Amino acid sequence: MRILVMGAGAMGTVVGGLMAKSGHDVTLVGRPENMNAVRAGGLRITGIWGEHHVTDAHACSDTRDLTPGAFDLVLITVKSYDTGAAIAAVAPVLGEETLVCSYQNGLGNAETIAEHIGWRRTFGARVIFGAWLREPGWVEVTVIANPTALGVYDAATPADRVRAIAVAMDDAGIPTVYTDEIATVLWSKVTYNCALNPLSGLLDVPYGALLETEHTRSILREVVREVYAVGHALGVRLKPAAAEEYIDLLFNVLIPPTAAHYASMREDFRKRRRTEIDALNGAIVRYGDLHGVSCPVNSMLTRLVLAREHALRTPG
Repeated sequence: MRILVMGAGAMGTVVGGLMAKSGHDVTLVGRPENMNAVRAGGLRITGIWGEHHVTDAHACSDTRDLTPGAFDLVLITVKSYDTGAAIAAVAPVLGEETLVCSYQNGLGNAETIAEHIGWRRTFGARVIFGAWLREPGWVEVTVIANPTALGVYDAATPADRVRAIAVAMDDAGIPTVYTDEIATVLWSKVTYNCALNPLSGLLDVPYGALLETEHTRSILREVVREVYAVGHALGVRLKPAAAEEYIDLLFNVLIPPTAAHYASMREDFRKRRRTEIDALNGAIVRYGDLHGVSCPVNSMLTRLVLAREHALRTPG
């Protein structure tokens, strides 16, 4: 395949690099310092998926350098708040049959992509592995909870091609499966992120510490209950079906293996970057408002995170 990775930070660089090593024609578009390092010395990938040195991935920092119609697949890997700008930047180079995947966290990204190119060419991913850019040109894969899941939202999207993409990614060493329930698995991850990311970031503690006091356990419960109320109001098929079942799963199955892991939001705070809170808890609040579902805990967490962002960006 001819693949474009738009927003090649840590996650995008891993996926693009391993696909290039597997024999696909990959172009990475990312920040100049990272792309310059990849061009100069290749891409180094380390961590739980092994040691790799990739020398045949193309790298650039400007979509104006791309050839129109040259790609079979585009992976959008930017932060949620940059999705609109990213799809607008790549739209001029898409061919009529180019598929675009929201390979991102949070809610609303696929919808933003589809607004530009239609649902026929848009599909989604539930991504649940972690990576960080150790330095320009060197990315480390740190953790994986489940294989990445790819799936279509609309019957018009060619599911057979998306299935083939999932197989190609899995063959490249990126554990990936196809799902007929992409909205369900995406909402499951969003529930996980809404519960853990703000508290881990605001309190500067790993996930396991959130189970140590009833203060945080009660907040986790209320976040999940509100997310489920909103999901049910939207008609999303949630698994497990009841909030209390998910809470039991979260406390006893999902958190323990990642007890020492910190949320990416904590790293955003440390580096004084904008977070993706608006595509997580903030999105739950917006959808709740539209459907008459009160979400006071998610609202408070959203406001606290935004306040923390402001404080970190304010000089002095």
